[in-house]
Amino acid sequence: MNSRRIAVIVVALVAVVSVGAIALYSTFLAGDNVAELGLNTPAPSETAAASASSAPSASSASATADPTAGAGGSVATGNLAGPWTVASGVAGYRVRETFLQQNAESDAVGRTEGVTGSLTVDGEAGALRLVSTQVIVDMTTLASDKDRRDGQLRGRGIQSDTFPTATFDLATPVALPADFGSADVAVQLPGKLTLHGVVKDVTIDAQARLDPDGTVVVAGSLPIVFADYGIEAPNVAGIIAVQDNGSMEFRVVFAKG
Repeated sequence: MNSRRIAVIVVALVAVVSVGAIALYSTFLAGDNVAELGLNTPAPSETAAASASSAPSASSASATADPTAGAGGSVATGNLAGPWTVASGVAGYRVRETFLQQNAESDAVGRTEGVTGSLTVDGEAGALRLVSTQVIVDMTTLASDKDRRDGQLRGRGIQSDTFPTATFDLATPVALPADFGSADVAVQLPGKLTLHGVVKDVTIDAQARLDPDGTVVVAGSLPIVFADYGIEAPNVAGIIAVQDNGSMEFRVVFAKG
């Protein structure tokens, strides 16, 4: 075989490998480029509901403009004590993938609206306490922008087929800032996180707000080291992998009762 033919074969092989690499990157690692969840990041279902509903009249808008008014279905800050249940929510993961040991251009993000739970508040305005909280996430409904990634996580990584839920339980009562009800507030939530069948003590940095419609919105995130929860970071022959850590993020809306 002459050197010219060998050179042609080598070029062809390089081209095939390059095309394959680009295809793999596009399939698994192009990145989701999704903003982090926060107090002002509504779930898709909330956005759809808002788009489908008609604009409120001037009278109804004025009736719910003040979150402490206690009218039009809203809850006055003095009436916050009691049980609350999850009305809607979104939770999920954020992790950076790698291709040939090079970081992808943005995070891989998976989310679900399969969020249930409750919380209980006691005390009076200016001296409110969060005394119990439980939030349960249906891990089997997590979805990203890549079906193949989602399929992999059912049997590898978080293994949602084997560990279908993740749960957070508040460990000790938390005093809410005195201005809760009139401003967004920062809170730290100490508790136990059950993930991948492992229970760990954690403290979640979160933000909370009483909205004009009387619902309470809580949003936050928590760094996750996979090894702490017995999670083996997916790795395909050292070509496609994920970093050994990521984060959990959530935005949950609670309604009184």
